[in-house]
Amino acid sequence: MNKTKNDLIVSALIDEGNKYDFDNNKYYAYGEVFSRATTEFLSWVSKVEDFISSNYSESSGPYKMLQSVNKAKFSGYYKYEFDAELTKLKGAIKSCENLKPNRITTGDKIIELIKNPFFWTVLVIGISASYKLGFDNGNTKYENEKIELNKQNILLKDSLQLIKKLNSKLNYRQK
Repeated sequence: MNKTKNDLIVSALIDEGNKYDFDNNKYYAYGEVFSRATTEFLSWVSKVEDFISSNYSESSGPYKMLQSVNKAKFSGYYKYEFDAELTKLKGAIKSCENLKPNRITTGDKIIELIKNPFFWTVLVIGISASYKLGFDNGNTKYENEKIELNKQNILLKDSLQLIKKLNSKLNYRQK
């Protein structure tokens, strides 16, 4: 049987994962034993995450299993908590042996961007924020101009009344 590149990667990840367990990721404190992830172990975890997220869609079993792993429990927790999360992670990569990758990649970055819901969320928020800021700034500018024009109008009305008074006094004196 001819193995593909992905099959070889999965086999290598499974073999590397078999090297890790609680015994080589632990420390002693306060008279008890707690988990402490080594850099090699965390490196393997990130390789598994990268492989699954790159090759399997969000609706696939390996991806869902990967999402259920609570990575915080790899450091500072008891053996049974560490082992439960490690088993999930090993199960996720082990399931890749029997499942073909199902992530569809077009290779076109623009198409990938258009299909990305995060892109649309950021775009909608950005446009909405820009509109709101523009609307508020426009209203503020309009209100400021309106206030300024009202002040000028009051000043002109006062000036007009003063001119009318002076004019009426002049007319009265001329008679």
